[in-house]
Amino acid sequence: MIRVFCLLALLSAQGLWAQLPYRLSLRTDGLVYGASAALAGWNGYAAGQHRGFSEFELAMLGAPRAVGFDRVALNRWNEAAGQRSDYALFAAFGAAGITALAHTRADHRIADAAVLGSMWFQANLSTLMLTDAVKNVVRRNRPFVYFDGAPLAERMEADARKSFFSGHASLTACNTFYAAKVWSDLHPNSRWKPAVWSAAAAVPAYVAWQRVQAGKHYPSDVLVGFAVGAAVGYLIPQLHLTR
Repeated sequence: MIRVFCLLALLSAQGLWAQLPYRLSLRTDGLVYGASAALAGWNGYAAGQHRGFSEFELAMLGAPRAVGFDRVALNRWNEAAGQRSDYALFAAFGAAGITALAHTRADHRIADAAVLGSMWFQANLSTLMLTDAVKNVVRRNRPFVYFDGAPLAERMEADARKSFFSGHASLTACNTFYAAKVWSDLHPNSRWKPAVWSAAAAVPAYVAWQRVQAGKHYPSDVLVGFAVGAAVGYLIPQLHLTR
């Protein structure tokens, strides 16, 4: 996994002064920020409606509603796996940032940074707001809620009702696919493109499995999170292409 991050970081330095094929526009950016603002308003309201579990409610939950491959997430609590997923998520943020900074031209650094930074912010904001909105609507209990081996305090938190879909998976995929998309747009003929996209998929896949190992999410949570984050990370740069 460390080699994957190194690959993304090293390749991002290629073509340091390539001209950006992106442009900010009031229409596109206004729609993205407007949708995110609407979701933020909903999330703020919905968050106030959430509450955690009481000990009595936990005792009365009964068997979890998990079928098929989702059952692999049951009876798990692994704090180390949760920490590994945190570190990989932070590394994905870093990979996206390095990719953006490496492609700012010396004579247009502020302008290029504004474009790439705005797209990166839009991608992350959209992914975060969409993820939270779905969590607030679905209110799926996390797998560890049903596991007596998990800390009681964790099981009683309101966040324990926010399993679907995985924010770690969606945000990691958003950042790695954003990085891969920007890099590919700036190096369309590079022989390294298959390796870059493979790395972009491998990192969120690793995070997804660590979230399941930790008992935080079901496989269906992380698969959907992966797909949503990857789609947003790819589409935001695509919407800003000028060619």
